[in-house]
Amino acid sequence: MKIPKFMEVKAAKAQNIQTAATKEITLTEAGTKTNNVDAVRQVGSNIIFSTFCRDASTVQIGGEFNDWQPELNPMKKLGNEGIWQLTLRLSPGTYRYRLFVDGQWQQDPYNKLSELNPYGGLNSVAVVR
Repeated sequence: MKIPKFMEVKAAKAQNIQTAATKEITLTEAGTKTNNVDAVRQVGSNIIFSTFCRDASTVQIGGEFNDWQPELNPMKKLGNEGIWQLTLRLSPGTYRYRLFVDGQWQQDPYNKLSELNPYGGLNSVAVVR
């Protein structure tokens, strides 16, 4: 039995999502000679979100901590290497979030923790201790 083309594409997309969610991506793989990106890192009571988007004009974060309003949390571009960063003070808990890059929602490619959202995509997950 031949598999319809749209089902092959859907299966390939599902495989790519799974691979992206489990693969540890380094900035060296992304084309620069910098260390790994720690997508979410806790320092004391601060949470530092970091990502790599070399060609982006704006990077924001929307999630449960800001009622999914990315304009409330723009990330700051650090230098010219494409690293974007934001520091927030969050109470202990688990937070779902997504990046808003140049007006487009996307999963954080550097965060291994993710879960399905109601729209068929993936939300990244940050755990604050």
